[in-house]
Amino acid sequence: MRTHESRTSPAWRSRAVGAAAVATLLIGGGAGVTAWASQPAAAAHTAPSSDAAAVRRLADVEEIRQVKARYFRYLDSKQWSNLAALFTAHPTIDVGAKYSSGKELAEKTAALLGDAPTAHQGFLPEIEVHGNRATAIWAMEDYVSFPPGSSYKNGFHGYGEYHDTYQRIDGHWYIAGTVLSRFRVDTVPNWAPPAPQK
Repeated sequence: MRTHESRTSPAWRSRAVGAAAVATLLIGGGAGVTAWASQPAAAAHTAPSSDAAAVRRLADVEEIRQVKARYFRYLDSKQWSNLAALFTAHPTIDVGAKYSSGKELAEKTAALLGDAPTAHQGFLPEIEVHGNRATAIWAMEDYVSFPPGSSYKNGFHGYGEYHDTYQRIDGHWYIAGTVLSRFRVDTVPNWAPPAPQK
């Protein structure tokens, strides 16, 4: 039977330090630190560059997520010039109609929708970054109604996905291509918000 170790003994101190290190890793979720700690000492010097690349990739993915989030927000808030500025100079755009620029997309969409309310959302992005280019697939859902007097008699509630390409230019990500495929479209009545009360 083992005798009770003194808390001042070297063996006890060594186990205590080890337990504290493990607890720190578990609480902090330190994947990078865990990977570093499990490497042989001779290979540890390669960790910083690997970690830097992983951090750069995560930063790129987040910036691309922000670009697409703005795309949806600018559509619904009718910020047409901001929407146009999200695209490269010569993008590929096919969202049920084909456009040759972000400016054309913004102008034609503004003419079609006016101030009619819409709701666009993107989900579950699968983003891959390859240097200054990236691709993404977004699950999407949109709810579109048209203004009174529109040639469209009904609005629609759509489901599908975007297949996008992105390009980094001067340190910023832009949409280089977006293709929308709809899997399902349900008809909904057109609706316009009531005029504000005075």
